[in-house]
Amino acid sequence: MQQKIYTYAGSILVAINPFKFLPIYNPKYVKMYENQQLGKLEPHVFALADVAYYAMLRKHVNQCIVISGESGSGKTQSTNFLIHCLTALSQKGYASGVERTILGAGPVLEAFGNAKTAHNNNSSRFGKFIQVNYLENGIVRGAVVEKYLLEKSRLVSQEKDERNYHVFYYLLLGVSEEERLEFQLKQPQDYFYLNQHNLNIEDGEDLKHDFERLQQAMEMVGFLPATKKQIFSVLSAILYLGNVTYKKRATGRDEGLEVGPPEVLDTLSQLLKVKRETLVEVLTKRKTVTVNDKLILPYSLSEAITARDSMAKSLYSALFDWIVLRINHALLNKKDMEEAVSCLSIGVLDIFGFEDFERNSFEQFCINYANEQLQYYFTQHIFKLEQEEYQGEGISWHNIDYTDNVGCIHLISKKPTGLFYLLDEESNFPHATSHTLLAKFKQQHEDNKYFLGTPVLEPAFIIQHFAGRVKYQIKDFREKNMDYMRPDIVALLRGSDSSYVRQLIGMDPVAVFRWAVLRAAIRAMAVLREAGRLRAERAEKAAAGISSPATRSHMEELPRGASTPSEKLYRDLHNQIIKSLKGLPWQGEDPRRLLQSLSLFQKPRTSFLKSKGIKQKQIIPKNLLDSKSLRLIISMTLHDRTTKSLLHLHKKKKPPSISAQFQTSLNKLLEALGKAEPFFIRCIRSNAEKKELCFDDELVLQQLRYTGMLETVRIRRSGYSAKYTFQDFTEQFQVLLPKDVQPCREAIAALLEKLQVDRQNYQIGKTKVFLKETERQTLQEKLHGEVLRRILQLQSWFRMVLERKHFVQMKHAALTIQACWRSYRVRRALERTQAAVYLQAAWRGYLQRQAYHHQRHSIIRLQSLCRGHLQRRSFSQMVSEKQKAEQAREAAGGKLSEGEPGPVAAGEQLSEHPVEDPESLGVEAETWMNKSPDGMSPKKETPSPEMETAAQKTVPA
Repeated sequence: MQQKIYTYAGSILVAINPFKFLPIYNPKYVKMYENQQLGKLEPHVFALADVAYYAMLRKHVNQCIVISGESGSGKTQSTNFLIHCLTALSQKGYASGVERTILGAGPVLEAFGNAKTAHNNNSSRFGKFIQVNYLENGIVRGAVVEKYLLEKSRLVSQEKDERNYHVFYYLLLGVSEEERLEFQLKQPQDYFYLNQHNLNIEDGEDLKHDFERLQQAMEMVGFLPATKKQIFSVLSAILYLGNVTYKKRATGRDEGLEVGPPEVLDTLSQLLKVKRETLVEVLTKRKTVTVNDKLILPYSLSEAITARDSMAKSLYSALFDWIVLRINHALLNKKDMEEAVSCLSIGVLDIFGFEDFERNSFEQFCINYANEQLQYYFTQHIFKLEQEEYQGEGISWHNIDYTDNVGCIHLISKKPTGLFYLLDEESNFPHATSHTLLAKFKQQHEDNKYFLGTPVLEPAFIIQHFAGRVKYQIKDFREKNMDYMRPDIVALLRGSDSSYVRQLIGMDPVAVFRWAVLRAAIRAMAVLREAGRLRAERAEKAAAGISSPATRSHMEELPRGASTPSEKLYRDLHNQIIKSLKGLPWQGEDPRRLLQSLSLFQKPRTSFLKSKGIKQKQIIPKNLLDSKSLRLIISMTLHDRTTKSLLHLHKKKKPPSISAQFQTSLNKLLEALGKAEPFFIRCIRSNAEKKELCFDDELVLQQLRYTGMLETVRIRRSGYSAKYTFQDFTEQFQVLLPKDVQPCREAIAALLEKLQVDRQNYQIGKTKVFLKETERQTLQEKLHGEVLRRILQLQSWFRMVLERKHFVQMKHAALTIQACWRSYRVRRALERTQAAVYLQAAWRGYLQRQAYHHQRHSIIRLQSLCRGHLQRRSFSQMVSEKQKAEQAREAAGGKLSEGEPGPVAAGEQLSEHPVEDPESLGVEAETWMNKSPDGMSPKKETPSPEMETAAQKTVPA
């Protein structure tokens, strides 16, 4: 097989259930179909979700997707894929908590509201309408889940090859041993409600994994671990209710019943936290209130079993309502409570499919009526309204005949002889029976072609539905229509020690919420008053010299019990406040205003806590003060809550019947669908045996016939699936039209003529243009091509602008770089020239300094030589003179004594050291000056290598 399960009939998606998961739902497929025209890619459920999402953003109109088909056709799975795609489209790259909560709500509702049937292993036993709210930018803002008609009878009895709700099997086969002991759970075979037809768990079922998945989904929705334990405890109690047995008393005059087994009753009282004696009394006796007295009558065996099953059904229904309420509270956005905030929405309707079992009862009657209404809604939009629009616009059109089921709808719901109204009359009549009800049906509708009698005498009737004839057993119609919890059972559960059980059976969630706040406030005030009184007594005793044990805390001194002063004070305060509240208007009243009136008692409490150093704690949690959101949820969903009947228990007027509630919910649903643009998904069951990838031609053709798909294909082929007002057409295809064109017939006709659109495939009416799907796609392609051409032109212009800008920047940068480089070269050359001049000047200075130092040294040497010469000459003269003087003395003395040496001899001795000649001294000085200072021959000084290198570097190039 090609494994192609989707196709289109115009904009209607036809989906065939393959009974097998196909790998065509990965996130990449969501991306692939994003913002694509319908029909451009392969048919897919993601394509329809994408078209609805972008139509909502483009038109600013709410959208709805109606999924229909018989049981087992895959509606629930299609809903899950739609929700996944709608949340993925809105994430814009990230996931918020709202998307995760929406995705987590699906598995929770499936576990508590789906079951295995003969036609479907995951059949929805309730209807739901999920409205996903968006901001104007396409981001998910919140959601609301609306539920319709939970099949409560499945809880206590199932047909062959069918099972109870999934959650029981998940719980029993998925919990740990510790939890099994805590909730006192057994195996599924040990419960009467689960094992009426030889329970069979298939090998391929991984119920433990399903239980883990359920717990994860409950955490995503916001259920705390303590809340989950409370839910599982109630589920265990419901299962144990089915194990309660009755038998008639064998002895004594008492005509009552014996109820047992004792261990089951003990377990029930522990799980529900009620008194065992009261539980036994409720299960065996009925209280009837007369004008002057209260009668207690024993049940018969059948009545006792009915009362037991009624208690189980009502408890489970209340639990399901509470779960839906909590899910809505988790999905609610604070902005939803502000009327000024505008929002868009996409609604997804997943309602029970058409059913025809071997034995059809009241549930199938209501389910098939809902399908009749959806079929009427479908034919109205596809056939009647469209053909009326053609006639009103004055275009050429031949009407196509279609099957109108309005007669069947009138048979069931038209006043005053509709079957629902006759059923309500008989339900309110004390002595009516199923036979009288059937007789009234036949009497009123004997000539109605949609109502048929049975061939043989049996308590049943036949209705000709759009999908075929269905025979309904009249048994239990009246009982199921008035199936609400008896007052004594309500009183039993309201007296439970478990606050959760009391909350489930609360008359009104808002009233229960307010009463809890008021009761907590009264009890807190009573305790604080008693604490103040004890403090005053302690002060008096201390003043009198009487000491009290220091080890006990102040709170330990507060006595407890019904007879204690604090409890008496609590009752007194309670009575006083209740009397004062009788005249208060409760509608729209915020509990915080009530608490503000009790602020007188807050001052002593504050001073007491401050004086004793006790840490102050908030008495009322903040989340309990949010009654506004709770009222909003109740106003949106209460019309179908089964526990709505509890609101009327204290009134004389009887509660509305199940059929009346169901009609109200359907009318509200159809009203919501009428305000949105619809998209349709027709789900088809491929075979009756639930085989994978098996196509039963006859069964598929039968479904296509009775759902009107053949006529739908005809009207889609011959009709005009696309229609625009002149204004919308001009705005949609403005790119193809001339500039400043007016939205008129002539301009549109000229455009279509210019584009060579086939005249047989379009018509222009009085105010609208009608196009066949092929021509619409052709116009869209031309529009896309023209837009693409202009985009390319704009892109080329932008690229040119960017390139020119880049070129100008590059040119400017090049000129700047060149100027900087030339400036650098000039500065470099100037620096080199300056360096060369500096080196030359330094070299010349060096040479001059060297010459100067040499001359100076020579002069100093010469001066020293001259001074030495002069000193030596002066010394020589002095010596010569001295010698001459001595010679003179000697000469004078020689005359006196002969033979002694005279001055001449001495002078001769001096002559051995002749005096230097001045000329020789001049020559010597000249020779010395031509020598270096160190006595070496003079050399020409050369610069050092470092100086030569520096000089070379400074020479300009």
